[in-house]
Amino acid sequence: MFKYTADLPIERNVLLIYYAICLFIYIIYLRNIKFDYLSIILFWIFNQGFIMYFDPYNRVTKIVLAIISTILFIKSININLNQIDRIIIIIFILFTILYFIHYIVNQISLIWAIYQFYKYYIPFTLYVGLKSFKMTYNDAIYYGNLIIKLTIFQVIFSILKIIIIGIRENIVGTISDLGGGIGVHLAIMCTILLWYMHGRELKGKDWFYSLSFLIIPLASNKRAIWFMYPFILIFILFDKISHSNIKRTFYIILLIPIVLYFGFRLNPTLNPENTIWGSFDLNYGINYALSYSGVSEEKLMSPYAQGRWGASSAIVKITFQNPFSRESLLGFGRSRSGNINTDLFDPKDYGLMPGTMISGIGIMFIQMGWPATILIILLFILMIYNISDKRIRNFFIIYILWDIILYSGSLITTIFHSILLIIFIYIFPKYYQSLYNQKGL
Repeated sequence: MFKYTADLPIERNVLLIYYAICLFIYIIYLRNIKFDYLSIILFWIFNQGFIMYFDPYNRVTKIVLAIISTILFIKSININLNQIDRIIIIIFILFTILYFIHYIVNQISLIWAIYQFYKYYIPFTLYVGLKSFKMTYNDAIYYGNLIIKLTIFQVIFSILKIIIIGIRENIVGTISDLGGGIGVHLAIMCTILLWYMHGRELKGKDWFYSLSFLIIPLASNKRAIWFMYPFILIFILFDKISHSNIKRTFYIILLIPIVLYFGFRLNPTLNPENTIWGSFDLNYGINYALSYSGVSEEKLMSPYAQGRWGASSAIVKITFQNPFSRESLLGFGRSRSGNINTDLFDPKDYGLMPGTMISGIGIMFIQMGWPATILIILLFILMIYNISDKRIRNFFIIYILWDIILYSGSLITTIFHSILLIIFIYIFPKYYQSLYNQKGL
């Protein structure tokens, strides 16, 4: 019988066999990787799982990435920055001050503050550091292809995972030892990358690759992808609908129901039988998602808010009822594990069901207060403004806001996603410049 959650640990010898086969596949098939800073960063974040087998806290990865991003940051000191970049630096300094103040005020060790600061420090220093990289169009092609190649390996490893370990949140390819939103966001971000690399159009085998990316969240039993991916298809196919009208409209009409059909049947929580390949029942799947998010009629009648959306809505509401209280301004801090400090924070004070899921913005408000939360969100939005193409720039801004407000917020708080996003910020303008030149504009 399948176990679909991460509650039960994987036996160490089973995990060893899985990683050994993954490593063997890499050795046989992976070729032509440059030995430069950015290639090392990409290869490292896509293979954290190997490190985490020996170091569950992933300390080695944090140290290595911090060192590389710092080296790049130092190299960029004499680079001329534009006005937006200067604002970004000022915002990061203000965020850093607030970040450490809330640890001091909440009497939490500054050692742990520094240790947990890496998730904000690395993307910021990498963003500034890549200013000195002087990336060319050929570099963008190489790094884009490397990301797609490494993602295809994750698809292969996800199939291997299903065979050896089964469908469960534990293990995302060789990236992580726990599912979370990594598989969901990787499938979406790489579909967008593949589409943009190929002139904002998917043809032939491109569709095979982009749809195969769905195997990654499928292997981790993630339900969110089946609700999000149809919107990605609309975004991709609607881009040139006026040029190919009937044919492209047909693709949209056909693909979305197919994705929903297979997604709902393959995810045990979205079908009535609660099993893989259960029956398709659209109402059941939607009602489950509403209940899980805390906005179903039943959950809304409860005296306590619950679910990602419901809990975060309650937190935001209470925070802005008294925005200048110490808790609203500075939050409750993080515990030693980096999660909400439950020694200080009582969910019932915010009208929350104890143990409920909370979306990204709710967690950030509770951990570090609303000023620091707004600053870090604004920081990422301003960094995204480096993307020249207005359509793709707006997509990533909406996407990151959706993730923060309604989902996990991991595009900001998970180092894998934030690094990938920073690299996208630099390679997308190079593709756009090529498209711009090809059109003779």
